[in-house]
Amino acid sequence: MSAVFFLFLVQASLGLLAMLPCVPPQAGARFFKFCAGCAAVMTAMALGLCARRFGTRPVPPDADTLAFVRARGAGTALAPLEGPGADAYTALFGLTVALLILIALYNRAEHFAWTRRARHLLGATLALGIAGLWIAATPGPRAFLFATGLSSAWLLGAAAGAMILGHWYLVVLDLPIVALRRLTVMLVAGLALRAAVVAWGLAGPAQAALAPALAVARGQFDPDGVFVWMRLLFGLCGPLALITFIWKTVEIRSTQSATGILYVQLFLVMSGELLATYLRLTAGLPL
Repeated sequence: MSAVFFLFLVQASLGLLAMLPCVPPQAGARFFKFCAGCAAVMTAMALGLCARRFGTRPVPPDADTLAFVRARGAGTALAPLEGPGADAYTALFGLTVALLILIALYNRAEHFAWTRRARHLLGATLALGIAGLWIAATPGPRAFLFATGLSSAWLLGAAAGAMILGHWYLVVLDLPIVALRRLTVMLVAGLALRAAVVAWGLAGPAQAALAPALAVARGQFDPDGVFVWMRLLFGLCGPLALITFIWKTVEIRSTQSATGILYVQLFLVMSGELLATYLRLTAGLPL
């Protein structure tokens, strides 16, 4: 589970930072500092979890564990629980440490109003995070796993950024509504992209997920099938059903109502993406 939360938290922090260029400076330095602080906390938690479980270089699992895991993941496109090799993990861990340092520097640049330095630091942070998602996309179909990580980060960041920004209208009373509208558009785009990647997976790399899901639909119990349905319903169908309500409340400038719905949206998105990461790393079903 440490690897699951590591990947989930890093994707969430990267996605939140990626949404900041969509927010106008009128939101104030405190908004950008708060988002950077949240991203730093999530990244530090991810590092702490993996350092406690694996150190800087993971110990290979024993033969019995590997045999069980491979038997459980037979027929899937990925090798469950194996993730990147030791060298890739070490590189990913070091890269995440550098990511945390850059986030902290970006936070300080916003505090001291070093606009140009803040912009460069944010760009470097996002580039480093994208490189980390590429390293994490092993073993298996690398392009697909990279698209999975990138779309997950986008969706998590858009949901979290929109919810936080909705609160900021109580802090900055003259903040233009275009800011929340932009993040709502990013949320819609993130959901569309995530749904497209999941459809890609079900048609190919994660096609093995269809069998347990169909077994549950026929009334048979299958733990992976239950999680697949929960991932699809909570992570995609639920958020898609709420998008119209969010857009309508933003259009009528009812920011408090929009923020309330965005709370539910964020809960559903986080639940879905956490389940997706769990299925990817423990069952070999990247959804």
